[in-house]
Amino acid sequence: MDNEVLASRVAREVARDLSPVDMIRVKFGLSEEDYSRIINSAIFKSRLEEELAIWNASDVLSIAERIKAKTGTMIEESLPEVYELIHDKNQPMVGKIRALEWAARMSGIGEVERLGPAGVMSGGSGINFNIFIGGEKQSFSQPATQPLIVEGEVVLNDK
Repeated sequence: MDNEVLASRVAREVARDLSPVDMIRVKFGLSEEDYSRIINSAIFKSRLEEELAIWNASDVLSIAERIKAKTGTMIEESLPEVYELIHDKNQPMVGKIRALEWAARMSGIGEVERLGPAGVMSGGSGINFNIFIGGEKQSFSQPATQPLIVEGEVVLNDK
């Protein structure tokens, strides 16, 4: 990695202020002397100003991205502790299961079903249909093995 790219990456980390300096140094494999040399360089100072302007922007999209980045960092830093909890034989199984469910959600494994628009279940491994005809409920499921197009027609009674 050339010095300009390294200075830019370090500037981004410093501007975001998500990790302590020692962690930034370790992340980039820098000695204290190397780190000091980088942060005193003109390219670093220029990139730091740019990164601070981007990171501290106050528009809605910037705020959302900042929150997303901070949350992602927090989650990533908690993974070793979650790993220890899951493998600790002295912890109750309920806590381990919750930690595994959380880790699965964070990784996107085993998506959890959620209520979507109009109370329709989404995010599972298929689709469930509940149709009410004359006050009677008719239900069926379709596995999500292939894309499915649902066509229908609304028929109004002229009563």
